[in-house]
Amino acid sequence: MYEDRWPRPGPGMVAVFALIGLIGGILVGLFNPSGVQRPDQNVSDRTSGAPSSTVAALPDNFFTVILASIGTSEGRSAAEARADAYRNSGVKNVGVLDSSGYNSLAADYWVVYSGVFSTWQEALDHRDQLRGTHPDLANCYAKQVTDRS
Repeated sequence: MYEDRWPRPGPGMVAVFALIGLIGGILVGLFNPSGVQRPDQNVSDRTSGAPSSTVAALPDNFFTVILASIGTSEGRSAAEARADAYRNSGVKNVGVLDSSGYNSLAADYWVVYSGVFSTWQEALDHRDQLRGTHPDLANCYAKQVTDRS
């Protein structure tokens, strides 16, 4: 039999499959609609347990950290409850917005976010801080929110 047939098991194949998995993960992350939101119809930004208030002052283009995306079929109350849970665990500047208000976000989601930043780096730093201090937020991610209608 041939001993030099391909593929041979070993560290080289592990590296090849790891690279393929990494590229696949990046592509899935780039095209995942759960992190995308549409034009904002209803926005609330709460930092305390007080009832939510509509915030008209959100900029048309900003960076934030997405903590959760909850289908609109579950209702705004589910998103508000999740936001309250994050606030109670110490996360600051948590808000809820309707993804249908932003073209850069997938439609039909209530988005629980933390912070409004003017630069990508600020959002990444905030994401890293959240991941470091809140293990339950390991899947949060920075996102640019644009095209408010």
